[in-house]
Amino acid sequence: MNSFRFDDAIEGIRMSPIVSISEEAKHKEPEFFNRTGKKMVLFQRGEIDFPTPKYIVDAAMMALELGKTKYPKSGGEDELKDAVIKKLSYFNRAEGFSRDNVVCTYGGQEGLELLFKLFQCKKGAGFAPCWSCVLENFVPYAQTDFAEVPLREDFTIDFDELERIIRDSSFFYLNTPQNPTGKLFTEDEVIRIAELCHKHGVFLISDEAYETITFDGHRHFSPLSLKFDNIISVFTLSKTYSMTGWRVGYAVSRNKRIIELLRLGNYTQTAGVTTFVQYAAKEALSNHAESDRHIKLMNEEFCRRRDSLYEGLSSIPGIKVNMPSGAFYLFPDFGDLIPQKLSLNDRKLYIYHRLLDNGVVSVYGACFGKFFNDHIRLSYSATPHDVIEEGINRIKNAVQ
Repeated sequence: MNSFRFDDAIEGIRMSPIVSISEEAKHKEPEFFNRTGKKMVLFQRGEIDFPTPKYIVDAAMMALELGKTKYPKSGGEDELKDAVIKKLSYFNRAEGFSRDNVVCTYGGQEGLELLFKLFQCKKGAGFAPCWSCVLENFVPYAQTDFAEVPLREDFTIDFDELERIIRDSSFFYLNTPQNPTGKLFTEDEVIRIAELCHKHGVFLISDEAYETITFDGHRHFSPLSLKFDNIISVFTLSKTYSMTGWRVGYAVSRNKRIIELLRLGNYTQTAGVTTFVQYAAKEALSNHAESDRHIKLMNEEFCRRRDSLYEGLSSIPGIKVNMPSGAFYLFPDFGDLIPQKLSLNDRKLYIYHRLLDNGVVSVYGACFGKFFNDHIRLSYSATPHDVIEEGINRIKNAVQ
């Protein structure tokens, strides 16, 4: 029976390599501690070390006390949808939406999974480097023929290459701010991408998980503010409100047929997001004063961490690194420090293993597609300043 072949869509799914990396680090940590007396420096996860704000936790407790524990309304509670619509106007400058334009999902991840499923066995595309869950989970699950459009070395866009690839695609996946580079696509870039998709009849799937985590006066621009009906934006409360374990997000489109199909898929998979969690999410989106205060404090800390990590990496000869404007990742290029005679597979893992042997856990570039193998993703979502400084010293030792 062990040789029985189940559905190819499920058989083809792989666990995120980041999970495997975390497990490898746990396995190696005792040996490293015995050898050095120190803990590993963890730069691999996109988890956040801030607690969920108290006003959101209190709202969940209140919802429980009020008996909001029954089956959720299919597609989302009206109160949450109304809060989403107001938030789109308040934060995203996106107008003209009703409840029929919104579906509540189990985090942004379920919304994206359902959207990829809508395009099962069709051609899709997205920028490389690309979030690993897209490549390891959504693409095989939906059996998508997915083309990677490589960003340039400075993470700008080759629009000629973009148009060449998307003209034959059914959808284009855009993540802004982006995981793993931290790139915040500019308003001009987003508009131009959206216009190309509209021109060629391509749906635009916009993953906006990190929409509030931006720096240096930059502001996220949502393509949803444009009037095209081929755009579907997916949001989550996980990053903005440090609610990763709450699993609540939402998808929005001017195309009501798409939202109805997502609602049916959501009902089939999970029958809807836990009711009292939706009421907590409604409070998170509606309480502007508390929300703005939390986001400001969190972004100030993320900005300090970004600056420390960027300055430290920039000081190491041979490392090339771009300053990110959003999210909480850096994606430096270690190519000049990798021996030229290595095989392709050894080259992909060379820096990762050097760092790991020195007590630094990172994610190697091949996890994010096929074009940035000499890069390493470093997350500062849960690393205080003293840990970042220790990490920089270990990276210096690893590459010298």
